[in-house]
Amino acid sequence: MCDSGGEEISMKQMSRQASRTWLDAPGRQHGYIPVGDEVEIFAAAWESGLSVMLKGPTGCGKTRLVEHMANQLGVPLFTVSCHEDMTASDLLGRFVLRESNTEWVDGPLTRAVREGGICYLDEVVEARQDAVVAVHSLADHRRELNIERLGGVKIHAAEGFQLVVSYNPGYQSVLKEAIRRLDDPGLREAASTRTLVATASLVQAGLSPRTAAVSAIASSLSDDEDTQERLTVLIESYLQ
Repeated sequence: MCDSGGEEISMKQMSRQASRTWLDAPGRQHGYIPVGDEVEIFAAAWESGLSVMLKGPTGCGKTRLVEHMANQLGVPLFTVSCHEDMTASDLLGRFVLRESNTEWVDGPLTRAVREGGICYLDEVVEARQDAVVAVHSLADHRRELNIERLGGVKIHAAEGFQLVVSYNPGYQSVLKEAIRRLDDPGLREAASTRTLVATASLVQAGLSPRTAAVSAIASSLSDDEDTQERLTVLIESYLQ
């Protein structure tokens, strides 16, 4: 699509303009009541092509926030309720028989990648490891999906695609501890280069340096409230 001056305008640019309009408009929070600046952070992450992880107890509004943001950003939402029997095929797709023919049917993750929507993996800690591995290449700079069952075809994420996952930090399971490491106070690792780049991307999208750093660094390094508070204080001593 082009404007009157002939300059090409992408779908994401139009959605970005619309998102900024409703973020500043009166009554914009119809249907969802924010508890902080999560709406602005989510919008900045979407604009920057970053994945989002939502943490909180059951019933705190994680799913409602995702539904609200998909509606306001004008992109389709594909919600997957994760469980321990879910496989990669449930996300990517599978071959099915239709009128004596074998036909490939896209799963919700593949549809979101193709159509430029939000794929929301609810309670991702419930998913099997092979299912989680399938999203790795979408969560980094590659933003592509590799489908081995289609001969290793790679699908680059369309504009507007975003991966969102949620989990309950209070959930404990010995089987999932190796890949989740929840409820363990203290830091096991420092902020990675990718985390620092994500912070810079959020700042570029309009967030304050403090808000971006707390969201991308402090919140991702630990689930322990005391540790997060100490990290936030450290961040605030350098950034405003």
